[in-house]
Amino acid sequence: MKQRLRNMLLCFAAAAALPAFSQVKISGRLPPAAASNLLLTMPGQEPLKVQADKNGRFAVTTGKIPRGVYQLGAIGPVYLEPGYALEIIPEGDGFRFKGKGSTENNLIRAAADELKKYVPMYNGDYLYSFYQISLPEFRQKMAAWQQAAANILSKSDNAYFRELQNTAVAFRAKNIAQDWWLNYGVDSLKRIAFQKMLEAPKEMNDTTLHVRLRKAFNEMRTKTLTRQERSEIDSFSFHGWSMNNDDWFRNLASYREALDGRITNIMYAGYQKEMNAGQPQEMIKLQIISKEITSPFIREYYQYQQTANILKMNDNPAEVDSLYKNFMAKVTNEVYRKSINEVYANLKKYGDNQPAPDFEFENVHGAKVKLSNLKGKYVYIDVWATWCGPCKREIPFLTTMEKSFAGKNIHFVSLSVDRQADKEKWQAYVKDNQLKGEQLITDNDFNVDFIKKFNINAIPRFILIGPDGKIVSANAKRPSDPALQQQLNGLL
Repeated sequence: MKQRLRNMLLCFAAAAALPAFSQVKISGRLPPAAASNLLLTMPGQEPLKVQADKNGRFAVTTGKIPRGVYQLGAIGPVYLEPGYALEIIPEGDGFRFKGKGSTENNLIRAAADELKKYVPMYNGDYLYSFYQISLPEFRQKMAAWQQAAANILSKSDNAYFRELQNTAVAFRAKNIAQDWWLNYGVDSLKRIAFQKMLEAPKEMNDTTLHVRLRKAFNEMRTKTLTRQERSEIDSFSFHGWSMNNDDWFRNLASYREALDGRITNIMYAGYQKEMNAGQPQEMIKLQIISKEITSPFIREYYQYQQTANILKMNDNPAEVDSLYKNFMAKVTNEVYRKSINEVYANLKKYGDNQPAPDFEFENVHGAKVKLSNLKGKYVYIDVWATWCGPCKREIPFLTTMEKSFAGKNIHFVSLSVDRQADKEKWQAYVKDNQLKGEQLITDNDFNVDFIKKFNINAIPRFILIGPDGKIVSANAKRPSDPALQQQLNGLL
């Protein structure tokens, strides 16, 4: 009896020591450059919105979640286990963690920061000198970084964490290898000149543009890799690892990026005939996924992603309905089902002749602007970003359009989806280029309701709204398209 009582007491004591409901707490203050709200995400899991107050402070408690590496918006990867209580502390231009679980999460940052000792970087971007080193030197740098990162990660006594993060580092090295190959030997000044050519407005009937672009592209490279060297990089990046590791896929963004790259590599290597015939890449990738991905979890994730992309970019109602029904008949994950339902519902709810959703965003002067306050005039919205070459190519045409319709019953609104971290860059671009019209920026790049309701996943995107607040065209003509001038002339 005494022994049984003792065992019962030990069981109660052990139960009391377990974290209640396997919850995780995350709190603190977001760095100034972060958005006011973040999403805590992992493939297959329901995203959790983390909302901060005007001072960037927040606190959130999750429900029961599995251990692993999640993405927390601009904060990046965070390793969570039941019972963790993390606090984010801004520090300089970055941040650090305090509380239970802080050791592992600070080690993730330390291992990533160690890369700067081996690769020349500025503000997270690789310098052009990195793309001039030889292949043996590149291999040496990657091996040295991986060893240094492993030494840092060994400071954790959590074996599962160490295994995951060493794998994450290995796959990031593979992704860096692809970036290094694509940019190998590129001269920075000639790259800028080529980029300006891409962003310059295209003259109608310019038959020499393709030739000039090809010439400028070739001249960017001061040297090239041999076929054997390219094959070696490809082998390092895409071979010798499984495309069907569920645990890596759930936890490691670098593995998912490498897998995306491998699927794209297969497409370019084996599906040129389909691509030349004009078959959409998303449809080709679905074929590759069905053939190469045997993991039900990974396959369903990719089918969900590709289906969402195709739905968002397809203007054919019959094709949209067919794709939606086919996906919904097969999907098992409720998170994916909910997301595709939302995309499909948005297509129906925010199409032409439907009331437009409202927004309230900050303009370049810091004042808030609501779409609903612009009622009474047509509103032509250009969704763009400073990093988007095709977007910038439309700006001179938009400027001409604004002059043509000055004083008419229309507002021209440019809505930037630049990250909050790049807000100053956006402000400088608007000022330096003397952009006109109403210049706005979202408070969380693509992750705001207005962008989501229009299913925008590629830019530039143009929207025309009528004086009554109804959508005239959810996918309007570009400023460079003469059809837009004709349409506005008819309306105004």
